[in-house]
Amino acid sequence: MTEPDTPDFVRTGGTVEPMEVFLVPGHGTSYELYCEPPDADHSQRSGVTGRVFHRVREMLAAEPAAHPEREGKTPSSGWTVRVRAGAVRRMAEWVAEQRLLWHLRHQDTATLVFPDDIEAERALSIVLTTLRCDRDRHRFWMVVDGLATAVFGPLFFFVPGPNLISWYFAAKTVGHWLAFQGARRGVDRLSWSERPSGSLTAVRDALTLSSAERHRRLGELAAELDLAHLATFIQRTGR
Repeated sequence: MTEPDTPDFVRTGGTVEPMEVFLVPGHGTSYELYCEPPDADHSQRSGVTGRVFHRVREMLAAEPAAHPEREGKTPSSGWTVRVRAGAVRRMAEWVAEQRLLWHLRHQDTATLVFPDDIEAERALSIVLTTLRCDRDRHRFWMVVDGLATAVFGPLFFFVPGPNLISWYFAAKTVGHWLAFQGARRGVDRLSWSERPSGSLTAVRDALTLSSAERHRRLGELAAELDLAHLATFIQRTGR
């Protein structure tokens, strides 16, 4: 999840629309926050954040573990390769999970799109409770990964090739800091508006269908909501 003048807004017809956050229902009373903001190009960031993400991006792109066929290797050809391959995979998955919170950092307003079978007050309460949990969780892991950076940096100094492990924890530390800022802003400073959605309510019903029917129905609802990756998100989160 670049930082141009208006990094986290979608421009339409000369107007600037607030970021949309979707409250996606799961089984029972569970919910997950979701959005599809523009892709973040961390290589355009300035300062320490930009240098960390740009360096990690370069190393992941060049890492043989990410593209074993280029080197005639398999992911099991040595413990360092396996460790780096795992780091590549986990970093890619983790970055995707943090995009919403990272984008909230620069928002003044946001629109909460929620299932129309619950009240707006309840929907907003769920969002704020989730963001408070995210704020506390990312603050904790920011400290943990910061300590891991200090430990693994010197430990892997003599390992051949780029010190991907150290940079992995450094990027995680920065990412947790950005996510902490986004969650805190969502709770303390963001002005929320609410919009009910029948399509989101239908997501809950779709989860009770058979696998093939569920996949088809979620695709239809994703198209209605204009969310290209919603079905994949629901599958990944096990909803």
